[in-house]
Amino acid sequence: MERINFTNRKLIRIFVILLAIGIIGQLSLYPFNYFHHTAAFAYLTMIILWAVTIKQRIIDEKVRDRILISCTFMIALFFLRMCKYTYFPDDVMVREYIWYAYSIPLTFIPLFMFTAALYVEPVGNIKLVRICERLLIAVNILLSAVVVTNEFHSLVYRISVHPDKEYTHELFYYIVTFWRYALAVGVLIVLFRKCSLLPARKKWYIPAILITGSNVLLMWYLINGGSPKVFGHKLFQFHEALCIPFMMAFESIIQIGMIPANTGYGIFFAHSGINACIYDNDNTPVRPSVGWSQVPEDKDHRICRKPISGGYVTWVEDLANINALNREIEDVTEELCGENDLIKQENEVRAERIAFETRNRLYNRIATAVRTRAIRVNELLTHASDEGVGSDDFRPDIAYAALLSAYIKRMGNMMLLTDRAATISSEELRMAIDESFEYLRLKDCVCFMDSGGECRLPSQLALLAYELFEDTVEDVWMRLHTLSIKLANGYKFSMTIALDTAAEAITSTWHDKQIEKAGGKLSVKFEDETYYIRLEANV
Repeated sequence: MERINFTNRKLIRIFVILLAIGIIGQLSLYPFNYFHHTAAFAYLTMIILWAVTIKQRIIDEKVRDRILISCTFMIALFFLRMCKYTYFPDDVMVREYIWYAYSIPLTFIPLFMFTAALYVEPVGNIKLVRICERLLIAVNILLSAVVVTNEFHSLVYRISVHPDKEYTHELFYYIVTFWRYALAVGVLIVLFRKCSLLPARKKWYIPAILITGSNVLLMWYLINGGSPKVFGHKLFQFHEALCIPFMMAFESIIQIGMIPANTGYGIFFAHSGINACIYDNDNTPVRPSVGWSQVPEDKDHRICRKPISGGYVTWVEDLANINALNREIEDVTEELCGENDLIKQENEVRAERIAFETRNRLYNRIATAVRTRAIRVNELLTHASDEGVGSDDFRPDIAYAALLSAYIKRMGNMMLLTDRAATISSEELRMAIDESFEYLRLKDCVCFMDSGGECRLPSQLALLAYELFEDTVEDVWMRLHTLSIKLANGYKFSMTIALDTAAEAITSTWHDKQIEKAGGKLSVKFEDETYYIRLEANV
């Protein structure tokens, strides 16, 4: 199902026409109690059409069901309106109780919109969300019951003249009104806190304006005793003042991406050509791809599995072609007996090896960069194993091995990220140093880092900065007690390393040509019994 969006002109035309029909019907000369009330049916059609699109688009059933419940209460609100003015126009008592019954959908519409927002991923503690939902429903039922039974206690309205319904608002009226407005505003607050998409967070004002518009129209209606009049007819009733802007607000929330919507992923997955299947938490197949078959795992087939929300996905990787290619390369290599034959055979398999060579180039580069430290890690772990857990060198050896392993992992990741990329986020450098801090603390080293925001660093500069940090720490490992790093990001990047001991291997000429090529500058100084190493560059 294609996602409904603001470029769907056909759907926009339908809703604009229905909205125009509703406004014109409200301003028409037909009496309000006319059975086929044009405005009410136009707005009801809008709500039903929107509910149909919600059923088709929203993937998460917990979110979808609660929005549809809100749509049901919207329909119920218009049904009560028609009952009051069409089916019981002269029965004062019934009209009064229907008027009280308005409070049920008026409070349950924002309530279920709010609970739908609570169930948008990430949910976190699902049990706490369910308890919160039950408490909100219980409070809502209690408030609705107080309004419906107003005749017996007059805590919401104090009616002085029943036929003309002259009344004043009492305490519970303001409590119920505040409850409705709090839930409406809470929808936007909850979704904004859950949303991690920056473009969606920047457009928070769109649903905020629509929800505010609904509240303003309702306040206008309640304060002035009705909506503005055109040619002696009301421009709107409070039913559409609540439902239509609220519906438009939630649609805008879906459009800007705060609530995930279906964009045809199911059909795309089914026809992707991948031998895969999605299972629920009960190991029941939910959505298999076309031609799904779970073959037994062997040397030519690998069964993969990854957990997802609500279950897991499993797929089969066919390694037959790769294995066949590897065997072919081995056979060709064995047959080569001289340089001329080798060149001839290489030309025949060159096309098949291009993809492997491109990938191996980067892997070899990473292996070269970390080879020395990998050998050192192996030596440390061998020594620690030989000495035993109770030895004096066991903890320092493990801490040093962990520090070197963190460098190997993080440097490999950064080299993967910077391959063919001109810049990299300074956050990668910060996280790499922060992980090394964890292992420095194993040897009781006091570590502190001050990071001044995020910026984009030249790839080579970021790698040099991390290598500078690692070389500094390794040089002073045995006598290091305190280490402080300050990262200043902006138009000018700088990394300042402060130590309580001198790093003799780090001088101002450390990798000077590479630093100069990357547009940086390295300075080293000793001041107030503190050794400072500063790398800076314009970014």
